[in-house]
Amino acid sequence: MANRSWRNFDYPLLGAVLALATYGVVMIYSATINTAGIGNPVQRQILYIAVGTLLLLLTASVDYRLLEILQHPVAILTPLLLGAGCVALVITWQMEQLRAVGAEPVFVLSRTDLLAMAVGVALVAVAFVTDRLWLARIDLPLPRLVAAAAVVGGAAGAALLARRLDLPGLYWRLGAVVVLYLLDCLTLRFGDILRNPLYVLVLGMLGLVFVIGQVSGGAQSWLGAGAVQPSELAKILVIVILAKFLADREERLGRFSTVLISIGIVALPALLVYLQPDLGMALILIAIWAAMMWTAGMRLWHILTLTVGGVAALPLVWLRLEGYMRDRLMMFINPKANPDSYFNVHQALVSVGSGGWTGKGLTHGTQSQLHFLRVRHTDFIFAVTAEELGFLGAVAMIGLLFFILWRTLRVAEKSRDTFGRLIAAGVAAVLLFQSVINIGMNLGLMPVTGIPLPFVSYGGSSFLTLMLGMGLVESVAVRHKKLEFG
Repeated sequence: MANRSWRNFDYPLLGAVLALATYGVVMIYSATINTAGIGNPVQRQILYIAVGTLLLLLTASVDYRLLEILQHPVAILTPLLLGAGCVALVITWQMEQLRAVGAEPVFVLSRTDLLAMAVGVALVAVAFVTDRLWLARIDLPLPRLVAAAAVVGGAAGAALLARRLDLPGLYWRLGAVVVLYLLDCLTLRFGDILRNPLYVLVLGMLGLVFVIGQVSGGAQSWLGAGAVQPSELAKILVIVILAKFLADREERLGRFSTVLISIGIVALPALLVYLQPDLGMALILIAIWAAMMWTAGMRLWHILTLTVGGVAALPLVWLRLEGYMRDRLMMFINPKANPDSYFNVHQALVSVGSGGWTGKGLTHGTQSQLHFLRVRHTDFIFAVTAEELGFLGAVAMIGLLFFILWRTLRVAEKSRDTFGRLIAAGVAAVLLFQSVINIGMNLGLMPVTGIPLPFVSYGGSSFLTLMLGMGLVESVAVRHKKLEFG
């Protein structure tokens, strides 16, 4: 039976991935041959390919449907996470108070802090029990509306009492968490997604970065002395989580509430990634959501509503962007405004334009070998390829990328269930978005975002998570037919 399943393994897809990865090793070698201070990236990339291939095969050998079991709801996770959030609120509150008086922000537990933590955790526990015993059992809209009004009224009364007792603002924050939790239980029930262990793992990984993460390239995105980038693994896990959510609600996609909850599922990890700050990875998560919602059959009027809302929110988004993010966008719109920042994009364009049809030859590029082109083995490796192997070499690389994309979409089309189809579609979205953005910024058609070229750019976390994603695609391919007996 196992041998029959492996007959469906997509060997052309694996072959194209390995061919593209080998292509990448050759270009990494050429881009770093005369570069000091970066160790031996070629040997490390070869090791990543070996480990990634093993990871792909192991993942393909496991039934992807087992991932649904890992997402079996655990009701207690929601109050645990909200309780931990209350504890974090107390800590951040005290830190703010210390900074306000100019003191060293060192956290030391006091009786007042312990009391506030206990109050927050107790309120969350009461809200959870109230939901289990009463709110979750309310089926009709009118009683839910009355209950929501009672919650709001009770919150207003508690706020007036807190003002009379002159309670610190910390208790207002803790109360707001509980009130929002109760209102969510009566409306969208977005908090139910926090019962998903895999989703809590994603939030935990991304949250851990803010506590013990290392800063690299201006972003606090790394763990383990810069060896692991949790946001890379998070994008694959988000694909699995969203695929499970949409597959379970296939008959309810016509409801706008389902769309809003799906946005919330992606918005939380995207926000955590953006705050690192890493705009490129946050945009990848948004692209994953858009592609998977389209594949699931999102209604046209939902798309139009969200499009109008997104356009209306652009001024607010612009104001909330980090300064360097706005600078990059302005540089894309008006390169002459900041020639120094535009330097590397200009060098990339020179590299691409000077390659001609067949290029200057491997290791013979001027912009790359004379180090005019920066980050040439990661973000701008496509420019190195176009300069040294020419138009034909660049087209060959793009051809491999689109062959991989086509085979991935083919697996999605042949999937036996919605869960597998959406997983493959999510992985395809990552490949397409990263390829278009990376090649586009090398050609000056997209703003510089630091997104690597799939399977080609140097990097461990990015490469291994992509191989994990391809392993999931192969797992779907292996099991796209019902097992035959007899």
